[in-house]
Amino acid sequence: MIDHWLFYLVLAYIVSILPVVGRYVAVFNTLIHEDGHAIVALILKGKVLSISLFSTTEGEAVTAYRCWIARVLTGYAGYTFSSVVAYVSFALLTEGEVMLVLYGFIAIAVVNLFLWVRNAYGIVWLLSFIVISVAVLKSNSGQLQMFYTFFLSAVLLTQSISSAFEIFVLSWTRRKEAGDATSLAEATFLPAFFWGTLFFAQSLYIGYLVMIDFVV
Repeated sequence: MIDHWLFYLVLAYIVSILPVVGRYVAVFNTLIHEDGHAIVALILKGKVLSISLFSTTEGEAVTAYRCWIARVLTGYAGYTFSSVVAYVSFALLTEGEVMLVLYGFIAIAVVNLFLWVRNAYGIVWLLSFIVISVAVLKSNSGQLQMFYTFFLSAVLLTQSISSAFEIFVLSWTRRKEAGDATSLAEATFLPAFFWGTLFFAQSLYIGYLVMIDFVV
């Protein structure tokens, strides 16, 4: 299994640094990240007003919450959720649940398309992602389905770590521009670098768990 997973992790990294295709693929992690904010907001009886996905790989979830703790937990959920989903995807695929993962990815995209995503790029991205995913599903090719789900799961893991690293750096160098870390700093009075460090540390920890549980 080690050679198998390492191939996809290396491929995901290589693709992610390509100029156009890399950004398109990385938006998958952005989608999962923003869904983390949305799901926690709903669990805590808040509202999801909209989600936006951008070609820069940035995203925005506009949520309404009832109290301070809901604001903090909703803000914290994004990086955590993408790491957890990556781990769950690896676990399911290791057990041979390729179709379950594929259906799950399609369901996530459909829900976002109909309920939350409202900006033009986000809608186009979701439509294209759904078309590609359904084509893979309908191909009846086990090899293609395995390649597609393994690749997307590897993208999710590598991007969850790299995006957390970017926020980690920003939280130390430009704390007013550190995204979720900045928002949480404003809500909690804990400095942005605390949150940036936490996001990066937990993404590395999940990556470590994936390596020892499923790769090595």
